[in-house]
Amino acid sequence: MTATLIKMLQGSTDMKPHNVTADCKNIWNPCRPENCSKYISQSPEKRIRDLLSPKLTLNDQDRQLISYLSYLIPENDVIFATATSSNHYDETQSMVHSLHTVVYPRVQNMSFVLLDLGLTQEQRQKTEKSCRCQVISLPFDKVPSYFKELGFCTWKPVLIMACMMKARKSVVYQDASIYWKDTIVDFLDRGDKLGLQIWGGVGMHNIPVTTLKGTFDFFGEEPCAYLNYTSLQAGINVFKQTPFVVRTILEPWAKCALEPDCICPGCTRNHINCFKPKQEIHMCHRFDQSVLSIITTKLFSYERYRFHMPGSDAENGRYVNINRGQRNPTYFN
Repeated sequence: MTATLIKMLQGSTDMKPHNVTADCKNIWNPCRPENCSKYISQSPEKRIRDLLSPKLTLNDQDRQLISYLSYLIPENDVIFATATSSNHYDETQSMVHSLHTVVYPRVQNMSFVLLDLGLTQEQRQKTEKSCRCQVISLPFDKVPSYFKELGFCTWKPVLIMACMMKARKSVVYQDASIYWKDTIVDFLDRGDKLGLQIWGGVGMHNIPVTTLKGTFDFFGEEPCAYLNYTSLQAGINVFKQTPFVVRTILEPWAKCALEPDCICPGCTRNHINCFKPKQEIHMCHRFDQSVLSIITTKLFSYERYRFHMPGSDAENGRYVNINRGQRNPTYFN
């Protein structure tokens, strides 16, 4: 694993590092803390060892749950995945129309998986008839109770891990707001070459502002060591089917989702709101996004930028357009 990490960090890249020079007077933005004595380890061996620790490893019960979810997922080279519920049904129809129009004609040997988080019976029937996808259900009786708070997105790492069990090449996760461009094949090739693609725009806030301290404690990390790193968005990413990616990123992410002290340490619905008058460290929590940000930053340290998706500084980028208001209430009719 360590040799793989070193090789990934020594490869050529067309991405540029984020040069953070600002002080922390504006705590929202990535900044250089003056009084932090802790840093992310610069030892690849230690970073790998930490992420392979027993507390971040799926146990037999966890694996049974993920296998249960993956049972109905068809095996294929590339698996696209998303999730929806009744209140996002119209947005999902619009997104699926985009998939059918842009992705299906261009990507060979792919499957599309949609996780049902609470569709009505009529919506489910229409979706199964028209989406050209595999609809699966989240077994709420088999997951921790906080999974019912859909806004926490604790289901997302588990869904991605379940899809990875059936993907021969890669898994692409997307929220309903993601609209692909005709450069999709180039994006998949990029993910295959680099191992992953994550959304890490320069304009994003830093990680500790939108991550509760309990999550840092679970990972054995000091929040101030992450102040100069932008948080990732988790609405779009691609992960290659390799032991390295699965074991050092996806498994810790899924394990954290199943541990309340990791992904939801004393959290409530109020922690979702990050738009508050006073900006301060740990002011809110981004759940799946917070955890993925910590894992990938811990793993790649200052070299995380290598795996950022090009054009992710704008919502109309090289590969996708993000449109959170797009709806199509009749596509599945």
